[in-house]
Amino acid sequence: MTEGCAVLGEILYRKIAGAQVDYPRAVKSILQKFVAAEFTGAKLAAVCSTLAILGCLGSAQAAFAGTAIFNASVAGVVRDANGTPQMGIVVELLRADSTQVARVFTDGKGNYSIPSVLPGQYALKAMGGSFIPTLKQNLRLRANTVVNLTLSSLYDLMQFTPLPLRARAHSEDDWAWTLRSAESRPLLRWQDDGSPILVWDGSAETSAESGRSSQNKRKMRVLASVGTKHFGSGSQQVSMAIQQRSSARRKIAMSAEASPAASGVADAMVGFRQEMASSGLGSSSVQTLAAVMLDPEAGAGTQQGLQTASLRSWESLQLLGALEAEAGSDQVLARVGEGTGTGSEVFAALPFGSVTLHHGQSALEYRLASARSADSEANESMAGAWLPILSERNGDLELEHGLHQELGWSTSAGPAEMHLIIYGDNIENPMIEASGRLSASEDAGQWMLVDGASGLLRAAGPNYSTGGMLASVESRLPGHNLIKLSYASGDALVMQASLKPEDVGTILQGAHARRAQMYSVVLSGTVEATGTRWRASYRWQPQATVTEVAPFAVDASEPYMNVYIRQPIRMYGQGPGGLEVRVDLRNLLAEGYQPFLTSDGSRLYFAQAQRSACGGLAFTF
Repeated sequence: MTEGCAVLGEILYRKIAGAQVDYPRAVKSILQKFVAAEFTGAKLAAVCSTLAILGCLGSAQAAFAGTAIFNASVAGVVRDANGTPQMGIVVELLRADSTQVARVFTDGKGNYSIPSVLPGQYALKAMGGSFIPTLKQNLRLRANTVVNLTLSSLYDLMQFTPLPLRARAHSEDDWAWTLRSAESRPLLRWQDDGSPILVWDGSAETSAESGRSSQNKRKMRVLASVGTKHFGSGSQQVSMAIQQRSSARRKIAMSAEASPAASGVADAMVGFRQEMASSGLGSSSVQTLAAVMLDPEAGAGTQQGLQTASLRSWESLQLLGALEAEAGSDQVLARVGEGTGTGSEVFAALPFGSVTLHHGQSALEYRLASARSADSEANESMAGAWLPILSERNGDLELEHGLHQELGWSTSAGPAEMHLIIYGDNIENPMIEASGRLSASEDAGQWMLVDGASGLLRAAGPNYSTGGMLASVESRLPGHNLIKLSYASGDALVMQASLKPEDVGTILQGAHARRAQMYSVVLSGTVEATGTRWRASYRWQPQATVTEVAPFAVDASEPYMNVYIRQPIRMYGQGPGGLEVRVDLRNLLAEGYQPFLTSDGSRLYFAQAQRSACGGLAFTF
């Protein structure tokens, strides 16, 4: 009797301590203890009571299991590149710090299952046989999460070609809008032991909220920043961007930005992407986007108030996995001045297109463009990335445009990627930017578009034609860091500094094209311990150049010294949340300024890029 109660006491202790209890064995043990004792009615009652208590404990455990916090699970199928299920593949579930949570093997049909884990963000790693290990990151696990994995052989690896160059924000923003891009492709990375691994971003598969369809996902970001950044923005900016996937093939994005310190300065953007039905030959998609900007503080002379609108539509095609094509057009309308018949306006259709042929680890691309964006470093989720470049000449609003053609070749060798581009440009109304203040007596309305919000001025320079080349090498460094070296040659507009008093028209007429070179180095990476993402760059050109060499180059760094930092904020010690601090410093050393003295004593400082500092908080949810 006493020994049976002792067994029950031990069970209670193990339950309090959170240890596992084998209930069938415990019941057998208790019955044996009681049977060995002298059998009486009192002892029979004790046996029944003991078993009742044990039954309650078992029921409580079952009830607790139904409501336990270990209610997330993940399962799926592991296949090869041809879609054949793979048996005996090791699948590991990893935490954010790469520590292992669980390890299982696939069955004869390629299925794996990992039950009863804490909900949260994980990564899945699959490896086995002659396949290259595959890592799928940013998986948010909940109840009954399904994640399928694809393994590739060394032969399949040869088919993963470097993507053609596309403009990307200097922030390397993982929140960047995906309207332009198709489904994510794997990145080839190198592990600490030098072996390759294919890394996929799985956030699109598992980021839907519990109870919602994975095809109906929404993401929102609010950003508040202080500091002058570019033409058309004030010293304070508040922006909001929303992305919505309304179905598996349809995406919608919207954004708006306002400058509270500047009266009425605002811009907005809305875009739509529709994936067309895929076939064995390939897939296609159509995109439409509209962007507008209102800047009441910008104007030229007596013409005040700048309004800009752009409507872009394009179609993308992927054929047989080796050919990619894109073609579209921008319809641009801009006006300065509010009264009918008193303002100046421009309207233009600006076509663009590209064709890329992939072969092995190399790609050959032809690209045509007729205009650049107003802010080449802007995130594609904001209107600034899609609006045209405007300026003023002799009392008329001018649009920078022209004809850019390039033939590019890219290849990869291990951790390095190389790009070589030969280009030709015919540029009309190239924009020249300056800072400074013109006195009221200066007739700036004939030559300068003045933005009161940012304090910047823009003028149209002389037309010119040029040709040249651009070469770059990008390589991975230890610790998830990158380095990129670039060189370019071509013509740029030159203005020699002068303190001789002259009127603005004469100063601008002195601008002329001259052959120049560009050298740049970009370093970027992530500090694993803190999650800090950083990027530092330096781009050099001759001191007197006031426009960029190879201005249509995509993925080019900003002129001179620049630093960008994103620091996630850890909430309650539980890791990074949806809040982060951002710091953006451009032309940190204030290089490239060409000072001029106007006839009435005003000073203008022309430069490729203005010195600016901007910092803020971003909240994503």
